Amino acid sequence: MVLIKILSLLLLLPSLYSIRKLIEKKELNFFDFLLLFSSLYFAIIPLKSNQEVFDSIGLITRDNSLFVFYYLLFYFLLLAFLSTQIKENNKTAINITQFLKNYPDINASLILKILLIVLPIFSITYYVPQMSIISAFSEIRDANSDASYEQSSMVKYFGTIFKLGLIITLKLFFQKKQGKKVDVLILTSLLLFLVNLVMLPRRELLVFCLFGALLFYSSKRDAINKKFIIIIACFGIFLYTVYFPFYNIIRFSPVQFDLKNPTESISEIYNFGISSYDNSKEGASELTDTRAIGLYRAVYWLAKYDTNEDISWGGITLAAIDHAIPKAINPGKGLGSETILEKRMHAPNDSADSILLLALADYSIFGNLYTILLYILIYYLLLVIARKSETLFGQNIISYYLIFFIFRLTFDVEQKLDAILANIVSFILVIILIVAIQKLNIISLSEHPEIKTS
Repeated sequence: MVLIKILSLLLLLPSLYSIRKLIEKKELNFFDFLLLFSSLYFAIIPLKSNQEVFDSIGLITRDNSLFVFYYLLFYFLLLAFLSTQIKENNKTAINITQFLKNYPDINASLILKILLIVLPIFSITYYVPQMSIISAFSEIRDANSDASYEQSSMVKYFGTIFKLGLIITLKLFFQKKQGKKVDVLILTSLLLFLVNLVMLPRRELLVFCLFGALLFYSSKRDAINKKFIIIIACFGIFLYTVYFPFYNIIRFSPVQFDLKNPTESISEIYNFGISSYDNSKEGASELTDTRAIGLYRAVYWLAKYDTNEDISWGGITLAAIDHAIPKAINPGKGLGSETILEKRMHAPNDSADSILLLALADYSIFGNLYTILLYILIYYLLLVIARKSETLFGQNIISYYLIFFIFRLTFDVEQKLDAILANIVSFILVIILIVAIQKLNIISLSEHPEIKTS
């Protein structure tokens, strides 16, 4: 444990470059966010974990620890180097904060604002019960697991509509002109979305909190001072030390969710959490830490059990691509990369996954370079899709959704390649939705200079 903590401290060094840019309120690009979020999962979490959490890794050896250290260090150094190659005045989508700073205001009609209120209300009774991992929704989730392919696809597609509605609401909220009052309809929509997020997996709440912070940083960074930083730090500490353990408590709530009385059911679920918090917070907090170290643990296990003869030279990547293709196009698709990786790690089901893990299995120590190449290829694939769409359908909020997708890509370090590629299909479906909204004339962009996505 001591060796891993020392090595984790050294792994933080490359991220100091991006942290310094953040402190100095400079522009942050795609590689900065990849570096910051990867460092969080693979360096900071192991650094702060206690002995009980490390016990979940199992036998820790010096050779395996050093192998994982060199594997991650080279990856982090490459990300830091690539970040230096993106100039601050670069106004393309890869320079995320600069792109958002120059992005025009979104003009929403009254009809759209009303729809942004109806969407999260409907979501509470349709989307949340099927996607939340809180046990109160278990019966609904179990029923959904037996649903047809078409029905489950509709649930996933609604999830993309939910995310689109939320990021539009966030943009409308943070673009408020100085001196103007907050739009009551937009504020109501945002609060309703928040009710949804506290019932969905914690990752969803966190990603949208961070995206909201990104919008604020991009457009109003002059307002960031010591007082503001202290408030944000306190909010982050509250999430990690209070809400996350609280969420782990309500996950196992014995309360059953009633679709006919969603408000009362949600109230009962949270009342259970409050009444049980004092007795269960220590165990819930340890569970939070044990789950958080999952990415590091998975890479360590693979380094421990894998041999040179096991290297698959792209075979798992092909399995991920095969699994990501929709069933309508590829009816005989395989099980994907996860089951293969679990066997290679000698790990139980539901083991943490990442592109770094897949790349390590496919190309051993060179997997760090392969991971970066995959991220760049995925970025350019998204870019091409967005540019072609805007060429065909004219300028609209497709490029704004592209930025959210790119940010989400950097944040979701714990996501298998299969899921990332499958999400590109949903990206195309959202473009169709955006074009449809544009045709209804309920949303538009302010006059602005040309936006470059490449």
